[in-house]
Parts: sequence; structure tokens; C-alpha cells
Amino acid sequence: MPPPPTTLETTGLGWIERFTSFGVFHLVVFVLAVVLIVGSCALGRRWRGMVKEKRLRTAWIVFTLAWQAFAVAWWVAPMNFADDVLPLHVCDIAAWVAPLALAMQTRWLRAWLYFWAIGLSTQAFFTPVIQEGAGDARFWLFWIGHLQIVGSAIYDVAVLGYRPKIRDLAVVVTISLVYAAVMLALNIAFGWNYGYLGRGSPDAPTLIDHLGAWPFRLLPLVSLGVAAMALAWAPWALVARVKNGASDESGAVH
Repeated sequence: MPPPPTTLETTGLGWIERFTSFGVFHLVVFVLAVVLIVGSCALGRRWRGMVKEKRLRTAWIVFTLAWQAFAVAWWVAPMNFADDVLPLHVCDIAAWVAPLALAMQTRWLRAWLYFWAIGLSTQAFFTPVIQEGAGDARFWLFWIGHLQIVGSAIYDVAVLGYRPKIRDLAVVVTISLVYAAVMLALNIAFGWNYGYLGRGSPDAPTLIDHLGAWPFRLLPLVSLGVAAMALAWAPWALVARVKNGASDESGAVH
């Protein structure tokens, strides 16, 4: 009798066809992303103030711009186009903010990148809304795109010295509320789900599944987003308070 047909699942290569959250392959991808971010930041810090750092940053900016342009072209191609593939999700926009922030070093762009990356886009590493495996282009578009966003924000903090302040948080919360209002109107008008503010749900399990039915989940969803950005700012506020307290004590002694 001929041997039974084998599949990628039975040969242990199921990760090529399908990505499963909280599995071994998810852990491998997560660890690899951390290693790449930490390694890039280590090089940037070692070369800070040198031409090498500028070249490293320029290469990253060019790569991010090129990859995002490729991603948009891939998604809008007729064979891939669907209702939710326009670059209007938070992470889609943040991916374009990232290279602009690193290149221009404008305060509000750096703030926008930091809070949308650290406060919001990091969620993708823990509850990724991707089901396609490494054999599918969508896997690479998802993970490389989010790596570019979060990696850029961490590089800006670790190497370029960005430190978020309360006014930065206020600016980005305002941007986020405007984004939410615009996307909600478009989602209702066209039946979309950009920003996950529409009637639909993500393809993979996320925190949104526990927020109730639409439209009642909108308020807690937006509130959680604002809270996440506030949490991203909180450690820096604590550090600043500790430093100010130490300075006051030092001044009192003298």
C-alpha cells in the first residue's frame, strides 16, 4: 500500500501555512523581534554622534518607507483588495509616521510615534490579528510592519533621547480622538471596520471580543486606548518626579 499523504501539519511545518497565537512559533517571532530591536538600539547607542548612526538610521528610514509603499501596493492589487485593506488602521498610519519622526525629529511627530507605537501597536505582538503562516506574504507584511513601528519608537527613546511629556500625551490623545471620530463615520457609512471601531470583529481573538456588542463597546474601546497611552507616559512622569525630588533635596542641603 502507498504511504498516507503527508501534510505540513503532520510534518511539523504547519507554521508555514497558519500562524497560531500563543504557540511556539509566536514565541519565536516575538523573541526575534526583541533581539532585532535591542541589537539595533545597541548599535545606535554605540555610534551615537557618529556618521555611522546617521547611516544606520537613514537605512532604517528608507527600508521602512520602501516596505510600506510595497505593502500598500500589495494590498490594493486586484487579487488582494478587500474592504479593510486601505492604509487607515492605526498601525498603517503609525508606519508612515515612524520614518517621518526619525528623519525630521519634530516633537509632535515623535510624540505621535511614541504613543501609537508603545501605547497601541505593541498589542499586536501579544494578540496578533494574523492567521496566515510564514508561507504567506500577509505574515511578513504584518510582522515587519509592526516591527518597524515599535522598533522606531524604541530607537527614538533609546538612541535619540526622546522623552514624552504630559503635553505630548495631550496632543496625541487629541489626534487619536479625531482619528476615532473620522473612522467611526467612515465605518458606519461604508460598513468598514478601520480602527476596529466598526461593527465587525478582528479575525483573531483580542481584547475587543470582551468589550461587548457594537456600539456599546466603543466607549470602553476608546477609553482603553487613552489609558494605554497614559500608561506609556506614566513611567517617564515617575522618573521626572523622582529627579525633581532629588534636585530639591540637594538644593535644600546646600
